Amino acid sequence: MPKVLFYSGTAFCLFVALTGAAESMREAQGSGVAFAAVRTSGIFGARAPWAIGVALIAGLAAAVIFVRMAALLAARNLFGAFLALLCVTGAVASLAGVLLLQSRMLVIGHRGPQAAVALWLSELHLIGFLVLGYFVSLSLLALRPYFRIQASRILSALVFLPLPIFAIVIAQELFVRSSSAPLPASSPASSVFFGIVAILFFAISVHCIRHRHLFLEMTNLRELLDGRFDPTGRASRRPIGGVAFDS
Repeated sequence: MPKVLFYSGTAFCLFVALTGAAESMREAQGSGVAFAAVRTSGIFGARAPWAIGVALIAGLAAAVIFVRMAALLAARNLFGAFLALLCVTGAVASLAGVLLLQSRMLVIGHRGPQAAVALWLSELHLIGFLVLGYFVSLSLLALRPYFRIQASRILSALVFLPLPIFAIVIAQELFVRSSSAPLPASSPASSVFFGIVAILFFAISVHCIRHRHLFLEMTNLRELLDGRFDPTGRASRRPIGGVAFDS
């Protein structure tokens, strides 16, 4: 994996963690949900085009880290690797669709009041946001075999939480209090969801730094399964996967 992609992906995972923590604190203080350029009640920020671009770059960079984890997982769990790759692809496609809708809503807002079109795009944006949250939660859950082998037990247990909590957010949106805005209504479940996502992405960024040799060094299937020693390690003969691929 190129160093530029690794360090940019790790930095943007940390950026997503900080953004999620800030969003969780915002909701705890009574503010509405915000995502990228869209603020509460569909209001766009002053730097909406920059926010859309940064959100897209952050999503792509974090997806690169997840794809590398899926490649490392493929040595022992090929089905899990393909499932993780499918979920990450869905998350990236959903993110691109939501940001495209945001850019379209921004253009229509500058042209003038078009109530019918704006309402239609707002509903599409709400659906896209929920689909994005579902695929992000599913991607974290699909990578659990990797976290269970390589990371700590706490991290492998935390990846179970985003999907059921997000299911509660969807249930509240459908049956309790539906939102007419392009974003779901703020609730304790959404605040907890953003907090859990922030903790997970922070732990992933720390894991990437601690195990950067897994992401940066060239490995093949024979090295991962049989020859577990790094030829560049001299005295310590550092194992390529640590205990990641030991039986």
